[in-house]
Amino acid sequence: MDKAKGAITPAIARRAVAWQLALQAGEATAKELQAWLAKDERHRRAWEQIEATNRRLETLAEPGARAALLNSVSNDRRKALKTLALLLFAGAGGALAYRQAPWREALADIRTGAGERRAMRLADGAQLDLNSKTAVNISERAGQLNLNLLTGEILVTTAGAGAALAVITENGILRPVGTRFSVRQTGHETQVAVYAGRVALYPGDFSTAPSPASVIKTGQRARLLAGRALNPRATDENDLAWVDGMLVATAMPLGEFLARLRPHRPGYLGWDPAVAGLPVSGAYPLQDTDRILAAIAETLPVRLQKVTRYWVRVTPDR
Repeated sequence: MDKAKGAITPAIARRAVAWQLALQAGEATAKELQAWLAKDERHRRAWEQIEATNRRLETLAEPGARAALLNSVSNDRRKALKTLALLLFAGAGGALAYRQAPWREALADIRTGAGERRAMRLADGAQLDLNSKTAVNISERAGQLNLNLLTGEILVTTAGAGAALAVITENGILRPVGTRFSVRQTGHETQVAVYAGRVALYPGDFSTAPSPASVIKTGQRARLLAGRALNPRATDENDLAWVDGMLVATAMPLGEFLARLRPHRPGYLGWDPAVAGLPVSGAYPLQDTDRILAAIAETLPVRLQKVTRYWVRVTPDR
């Protein structure tokens, strides 16, 4: 693509969809839209693709999406528009591109950026806490609330033993009972830790199963990987320190420490494999990640290789 023109970024795609919704709801005027279109050539191209989508509504394969766009139910229309925009902006790759970052994350129902955390109450009364760089889609079906964790980490405190809730991840489905538990999606691995109650693990890509592969209880954590649940281990309460804006480590390998720190700062943070095993201990406020990295460089035999504040690599001090 011509770099002078630039790509239609996920942020611009989101904004184009937002304009479509605002116009349909009477919350924006054509004049306001034209002002936005005039600011950037990419805005106009994004809008042209949205309009092309509308013209092709009659040929959509999914009748539910077409109906949602044509009726007045705002929630359904929002979800349908989002799906249509994803498929359109993804190009010929369509559904495949939708399953890949950054499209899903950028257009998720709830998301947090670098260094941002969020707490909210769900429709069933459950408490949901989102760590930095986390994206979640929320849906309800047959009386069950579904949380689709696309990336990042969440802490869920259910409203009671009878709550119908499931967390859907790339590696399987989690069904809690009277529970406080965390779920972390990293690459192709899902990590689950239970702090109260129990959680049934259903590895694989399905919504129902005759019985769970395993059930983890209070004080246990497990990993879901490649369609199977690995043996549970003991939880570490320090893993929840992010809820209070802290990163707490006790002899934690530096590689793991930096992986946990990375979502809390913008840009690139990497490390040389030679330093990944160095032990880190201490309690670090996440509000200043530069200070955390400086402290690591002072206490461990490492140095910070910096191009800018937004590109940092931790290497051996030699």
